[in-house]
Order: sequence, then C-alpha cells, then structure tokens
Amino acid sequence: MCGQSPLYNVCFVQMTTKIDAKNVEDARLDLFGDWLEGETSLVREPYKHCIIHNFLTEETFSKLEKELPLSPSSTWWQYNNPLEVKYALDDLEAMGQTTRSIFHSLSRQEVCDKLSEIFEIEQLSYDPFCHGGGLHMHPRHGRLDMHLDYEKHPYLSDKQRKLNIIVYLNDNWNDEWNGDTQLWDSAVENCVVRSYPRRNTAIVFETSDISWHGVPDRITCPDGMFRRSLAFYYLSDINNDPNYGKKGGSRSGYREKAVFTGRPTEARDRRLDQLRSIRPHRRITSGDMEAIWPEWTPAVY
Repeated sequence: MCGQSPLYNVCFVQMTTKIDAKNVEDARLDLFGDWLEGETSLVREPYKHCIIHNFLTEETFSKLEKELPLSPSSTWWQYNNPLEVKYALDDLEAMGQTTRSIFHSLSRQEVCDKLSEIFEIEQLSYDPFCHGGGLHMHPRHGRLDMHLDYEKHPYLSDKQRKLNIIVYLNDNWNDEWNGDTQLWDSAVENCVVRSYPRRNTAIVFETSDISWHGVPDRITCPDGMFRRSLAFYYLSDINNDPNYGKKGGSRSGYREKAVFTGRPTEARDRRLDQLRSIRPHRRITSGDMEAIWPEWTPAVY
C-alpha cells in the first residue's frame, strides 16, 4: 500500500496484497452489464480508450450506492496539495460486501480476457495489491493535475500498469461543476476527450508514454458533495521504452511515480513548476509545501 498522511502526500509502504485469489475464484460475473458478453467500440484517439454505459447491472449499482459513505472518514487517505486534492480508500475490508465483491469480480480471468480482447493487449492481469485503486472522492475544489501514471509496479518488478478503469458512482452530476476526466494528446496541447461522471458509466483507457489524463479543472460542486468513483488497474509484462521514463526522473529508466505537467491555457507558476519537478521522484510532503507555497489552500488556488 502507498498511503498518504492526513494532510500531505507522505508515502507509507505496506507490501500486502488486498485481493485474495480464493475470493476472485468465487466472485460472480453477473454483477456486470451486457458489455461483458457484447461488443464494445474501441476509440484510438488520443490513445486507446472506451466508455461503457451501464457498467454494472442496475441491481448491483443500487446495492453499491447504499453502501457508499456520504463523505470520507478518518480512515481514508487524504491528498491535499496543488496537484492532487482528493480522498482515497484502498482497504477492501473497510468496504461493504457489494463493493468488495465488485473488486473481486473485476479480477476474474474472464474480465481480464475481455479487456485484453477489446484493447488488443496480450495477457492482462489484475493488480493483487490494488495499488492506487479503490474508492476515490473529490470534494469541492478537488482536482487531479494532468499526468502520466507510473509504469513499473512498485512490488511486481516485471509488471507495468497497463489499463485503468474508472467507474463513476454519482447518481446525479451537473457538468457545470467540472469533474470531467480529460484525455489529452501526446503533446498536451489539446483536450480530445471529456468524460463527465455519468451514473454507472466507466471510462477505460490504456496507460502509456502518451496517455496524459487528469481531472485538472477545479471542481465546483456544492460543499458536502463529492465526485465519487471506483478505480481499478490492470497489468502487463513490462515492455515500455525504459529511456522515456528518464524524463520523469526514474532512476531505473521507468516511471516509478506519476509525472505531472501543466496545460497550455494555464499561467506559468514557479511554485507549481517546483512541485511538479518533485513529484516524479517522491510524493509531496508538508515540508515541501511550507517551503514552496505556505499560503496555499484548495479554495483559493
């Protein structure tokens, strides 16, 4: 597990798997909508992705909704810096029965095979550590800066993160509040896809050297409301160009942390540049914030 301190991104590592193979073996496949047996259109621009409506059956989604907390508790990790403002829960044991069952079902070989078929990726496997996955909540003023995900898995050295699934859990969402997942082109010059958090809809996309994405526009939903999602990731044998990762500062040649960048519409800010230069090497600490941007608050900046 790579968790966060209550205020800033300080990483604590606990090398334990969260998804037990026996639970996966017993998991049901009838939690999912028709997409698992039907056809799903793959879009290749700006990179491979698809959007799946009715990702879960209506019965499953309704049960999931009843289990979700209205707001994060003290057991959730908090990300609170100019690049990342959100809460995350990756402890499956702290989730409800239906929620846990969804993660186990997403790990079934049949689901891996279906996604391999859709995305034309050989031998996809689920991440037993659920590293970076789980339940996510973005509050008012939440955001996630444009970034490339890490490549090399922190505990499985021969595997890389290859596919992201983000399932939107809000029953209602006003697009004027922002909160859209944005997919940008390889030069980070143009936003090609805006995926708003529609009820029971999933966006699935390949992670690569060009898969710039994020939720970069500050969310303006009402106080006490959260953009809610479920995130799960799949792995493949590591095969990316190791030299590309050096742009992100990885000592091994692969990106071992996320790499963040600004958008052409944003005013240049030296403080943001400093934080973005730190993030590929390690997570942002309270000391970094005190030294670089002590007056920062999510509501103002």
